[in-house]
Amino acid sequence: MIKTFKLVRKIVGQSMPVYVTLVDDTLVDSGPYSLHRQVRKIVREHTVQSVIHTHHHEDHTGNSHWIEKHLKIPQWIHPDGVEKCLGDTKLPFYRSVFWKNRKSFTPMELQDTVFKTKEHLFTIVHTPGHADDHIILIDEEKGICLSGDLYLYHSPSSHFSFESVPVLIHSLTKALNHSFKEIYCSHGGYLHNGRRLMERKRDYLLNLQETVLKHYQEGYTPMEIRKMLLPKNKPFQYFSLFENSPIHTINSIINNK
Repeated sequence: MIKTFKLVRKIVGQSMPVYVTLVDDTLVDSGPYSLHRQVRKIVREHTVQSVIHTHHHEDHTGNSHWIEKHLKIPQWIHPDGVEKCLGDTKLPFYRSVFWKNRKSFTPMELQDTVFKTKEHLFTIVHTPGHADDHIILIDEEKGICLSGDLYLYHSPSSHFSFESVPVLIHSLTKALNHSFKEIYCSHGGYLHNGRRLMERKRDYLLNLQETVLKHYQEGYTPMEIRKMLLPKNKPFQYFSLFENSPIHTINSIINNK
């Protein structure tokens, strides 16, 4: 049985939904500390015997310290994420305001390529690009993908400075090599046509990558390409002090050509 819970963080005119998913008795991600009251209510009202994290970012691990301290249940993360969880986070200002810093916890390394719950057998797929330790979980028999932050939106016009568009394309392609139809997205919730949306994102990024490289080979600078292809700034880009920006999208493509 899969249950998904929508939580919303609102601040200075910006809002962001976060979905916490419960698969049988396994919690997938623990949500941000800024929404800890809602997360603790979910945990207290449902049987939770383990936690698996899609990656280490603070909006996915924010309540893991509390879970470790009070529930003392096993928590897992990809091996590349373990060390990132062993210390308290020191976030950029806008992220600390939005999600709050996360205290340290000690997850175990995901060593297997499958994760089994009472009713599901998930294949674990390593999908970096958004984070080095990012994973998704796919139950091919039931046609379900727990996609973490791999999907998010089908045609992103900007990325974070730590993201890589070429690596994301590779991860999307890897995910789509598996059989599934529905996805549970960490910020978009349940999407019945999730596979098609993920295909749309991959195709969009492939086309964007081709166009960016074509203009670069013609002698245009990254900033000129950005102004041609992705000219608009959104409120979140100002709020993030441009840690999230179209120029990072362009640079990640050019620097990984």
